[in-house]
Amino acid sequence: MIINITNKDLEIIKDLEEKFPDVFLKFDITHDFQNNPYTRYLVYLIDSKVVGFINYNDIYDRVEIINFNVLEFFQNKHIGSSLLQRLIELTKKNNMKNITLEVRSDNEKAIYLYKKYGFKSVSIRKNYYNDIDGILMEKELMDVKDIYILGIESSCDETSFSIVKNGVVEISTVISSQIDIHKQYGGVVPEIASRAHIKNITFVIEECLEKANMTMDEITAIAVANGPGLIGSLLVGVEAAKTLAFIYNKPLIPVHHIAGHIYANNLVKRLEFPLISLVISGGHTELIYMEKDYSFEKLGGTLDDAVGECYDKVGRVIDVPYPGGPIIDRLAYDGKPTYELPIPLNDNSYNFSFSGLKSAVINLVHNKEQRGNEINKENLACSFQNVVIETLTKKTMKALKEYNVKNLILAGGVAANKGIRNRFQKLCEEENINYTFPSIKYATDNAAMIASAGYYAYLDGRRADLSLNSTSSLELK
Repeated sequence: MIINITNKDLEIIKDLEEKFPDVFLKFDITHDFQNNPYTRYLVYLIDSKVVGFINYNDIYDRVEIINFNVLEFFQNKHIGSSLLQRLIELTKKNNMKNITLEVRSDNEKAIYLYKKYGFKSVSIRKNYYNDIDGILMEKELMDVKDIYILGIESSCDETSFSIVKNGVVEISTVISSQIDIHKQYGGVVPEIASRAHIKNITFVIEECLEKANMTMDEITAIAVANGPGLIGSLLVGVEAAKTLAFIYNKPLIPVHHIAGHIYANNLVKRLEFPLISLVISGGHTELIYMEKDYSFEKLGGTLDDAVGECYDKVGRVIDVPYPGGPIIDRLAYDGKPTYELPIPLNDNSYNFSFSGLKSAVINLVHNKEQRGNEINKENLACSFQNVVIETLTKKTMKALKEYNVKNLILAGGVAANKGIRNRFQKLCEEENINYTFPSIKYATDNAAMIASAGYYAYLDGRRADLSLNSTSSLELK
């Protein structure tokens, strides 16, 4: 992870001085901050420990790199590249004109890295480093290269690859769906899903590159969903990503599946911060607060069934085809809320619970059938969906108010639900909240959302090595 530090980050400063004593022997960092208003530090952290940094001066419309170091053990792991790329992105964002630096003429590795990122030699300073010449290099920021992220998503029953430029422009996306396979079982069978991923993944990557008219050489980095999800399915995507990263020498970026769902909105409209995201899918129901890009604070989540899982189980009870969620949404529009159902976990927390609601529907249907009464599917669908909407909107609008946030995004497959979308639309208009939801093609699992999130993870300095593994339950952070 890459962060900007200030003179208040005492622990990080202490770690810097201990890790790089030769560099900081000449001056005190805190003193430098206090006496030089232009000094800045970008620091690369792994497990909260410093492994590299760039010290630079930010002077009006120009940037001058003063020191740039990575611990020897962590060299050749794309850490220096990540720091340099982040500095370029920051200076570009702040409309700076150029970046300059001086490098020893015998430091071939550093010179190669700088040239890779568009720096050019502008002058030679003879014997600048005692008997070694110094090369003054400069990068004009007009030539900052676009970043192309190849995203891979295989967390459940969709095999998907996508190429996204600069986090917002979808170049190509290919999805191989298994829905017809799992329909006959009434739900996703993990073993069958992972086998289908193995069968399809090579064809999907080839089609994605062909559709984009690109080669792997043009890809900047590879992002893969490594959790949460079905462990067998995740493994297929992660192993494919690791193989490609190894063969083509590309940075490997792990992406949380939920982060992907959130950044699906970024492909529709650039995220505005701070924001609250309601993530609703087959496996998740969570409220997430984001102060800035790739900063996640979980406010609450489901204590049992996810809302999408509840929809599908209710669909099975009233005998509609899998997946039941979209069908219940359609039935609800033709029905009336004539059945009384409990509002689950009707408290002041940001947590959710849908197991009781599911059980209430099961008991209602069972009791009606025992008495020989016919269930009106439309009315039951409407009654059920109204309770779901009431539960989701109440807690989400409460979070927006208590956190004083004016931006709301929906995320996840259930964000495609028309009833939920429309209710939030009305409430947000009444409360003057900026409201965004993903287009249908980005709402369900897809690799474009992983590639978009991967771009911001890339800028955040997040990297994985070839020991990366998949995790069925993974904390979003």
